[in-house]
Amino acid sequence: MKFFKTLRCDINKTFVNIGFVGAVGLTFLLCFTAPAYTDNTNQKMYSIFEALFSMDRKFIESHSEFAANTLARQGMNGYITLFLPIIVAFPFMVAFCTERNNGNIRFVIARTGKMRYYLSKFISCFLCGGLAVLIGITLFMGAMHILFPPMSSYDMGTEIYGGMAQQQSEFVLNFRYLFSNFLNGAIATMPAFFLSSFCKNPYIITCIPFMFTYVWETVMSKLTTSAIDRMNMDALEKIAPFYPSSAQNMFDERTAVAVTSVIFNTAFVAVFLIGFILIMSRTRDKGT
Repeated sequence: MKFFKTLRCDINKTFVNIGFVGAVGLTFLLCFTAPAYTDNTNQKMYSIFEALFSMDRKFIESHSEFAANTLARQGMNGYITLFLPIIVAFPFMVAFCTERNNGNIRFVIARTGKMRYYLSKFISCFLCGGLAVLIGITLFMGAMHILFPPMSSYDMGTEIYGGMAQQQSEFVLNFRYLFSNFLNGAIATMPAFFLSSFCKNPYIITCIPFMFTYVWETVMSKLTTSAIDRMNMDALEKIAPFYPSSAQNMFDERTAVAVTSVIFNTAFVAVFLIGFILIMSRTRDKGT
């Protein structure tokens, strides 16, 4: 009972701050950087932003690539993947750094107990990071259905469209997409969460995860490019679960990819949680 009271207080502190609102807003805006259309004549790729402001409405209504149903699930393919560790750190970082820097942490730990405090911080960080992404993505999906035509408005032929509709319901596709990105946002908080165990500077807590993710993404992209050049499809399947955003692969139809993604992301979270607990436990003045 005491743990849930502590958790409720931590979640309230993490939700009710400008960091959470900013994380939702940035998620929503960065989703518009996702690719919407590729011009085959010059191989130029247009983002959703560019499509909205530079393309004729008739052109959009005549190309099924701009169907709202499709674009709504493209949001996480833009720059947001790179900046996600910064975005999801905002809600937790604002509350936790304030608590550490003003010295209140020693009184909170003394009242709640060390392990309750550590686990409460972990759960509130995990939930708020995931919910910030989930709300931002949901707002983006709603905007796509307002700004772009539905799939049914395109002349794709009844057999093709009917086959697509029967393959999986729109509700199931959207649910899987939203839940996987909730997990994606929640897991992306882990580097910043770990750094906060020994660092009080909010700029370092946000910048180091960004650099870590950039290097990680670059390495994985080079491995993917190499596999494509060699036409090695088996290598591509093995690489997919180890991307920074691989939580999206937990519902992949390829069983091997889905299972490996679950194992990798579970281990990723566990390592950072254990590291946080070990470092915080060894501080002499209860975390301050």
